[in-house]
Amino acid sequence: MYRSPHHRYGTLTWGLALLFATVGCISPAVHKNVPAFANAVTLATENTKSAFDAVEQTYENVQAERIVVNYDTQGFNPKMVNRFLDPEDLEVRLTLLDALQRYASTLADVSGDEKLDLFDDKTRALGSSLQSLTGKAAFQKLVSSSARDANIAATAVNALGRWFIERKRQQRLPQLIEEMQDPVKSTAELLEADIGSAPDERGRGGHGLRDQLWNEYTQALLQQVAFIDHNKDHFDPASKAAEIRKLPALVRQRSLADQTLKQTQAALTELVDAHGALLRATKAKTDVHTEFSALISEAQRIKSFYDSLQKKD
Repeated sequence: MYRSPHHRYGTLTWGLALLFATVGCISPAVHKNVPAFANAVTLATENTKSAFDAVEQTYENVQAERIVVNYDTQGFNPKMVNRFLDPEDLEVRLTLLDALQRYASTLADVSGDEKLDLFDDKTRALGSSLQSLTGKAAFQKLVSSSARDANIAATAVNALGRWFIERKRQQRLPQLIEEMQDPVKSTAELLEADIGSAPDERGRGGHGLRDQLWNEYTQALLQQVAFIDHNKDHFDPASKAAEIRKLPALVRQRSLADQTLKQTQAALTELVDAHGALLRATKAKTDVHTEFSALISEAQRIKSFYDSLQKKD
């Protein structure tokens, strides 16, 4: 069953408070743009985390059904119970999402406020963990499965790490944002490529997490059909009908799980677009608050999609 996790907005609240405290250091237009960008990024990254949670929940359900179907022939072994993503693989993805979210909320660091020192200890720790992340097997696996250039991916993540470690305190906001344009874009695109695409009607052409999840459901469907065919002479009518009803339910769950991942790709694309819009607006000292509001509305629509899954199960 899908469960929408509780979204924490403490980091966003903190970031907005600091951003509003920097009045006078940057233009009023820019002052509006940065908090709006932080809000859009927070929604996008939190929704992506929600997607991983939702997919894990439904994968747990379909895996349980497969164990039931195969119990007579395979019995049960605890090793049959697996997660869709291993803990270390999930941690890599969540760390990258946290980095994007923290970057957006710490753009206020350009103000040079000494009161940020206590927070900087945690921020530097995140920076160090990002730089060590690129040497881990789970990161290399993510890059390889996403078919991304390993050097570009590592450079982008290291740049995000340096952002948190160096604590740049300059008032040249356009320059700082421009420096981070490629790292933010490459990191988001790495996560987007990792999600990939579902296969076509013939089961071909898919890649990434969507392909992996789709195939897991397809395998469950085939096993359910085989189970029904093998036991059809032993089922009473009610039991047989109940088993057959599981087939369209699996098809529906497969589609919903795939849509969950597909929606996150839209959010990551919006994140990249939002950063580009922020840079253009900052250079031109114009207000694009309306544009960011549209991005926020889209992110909220995606969140509503996740919430609706729980009601449908």
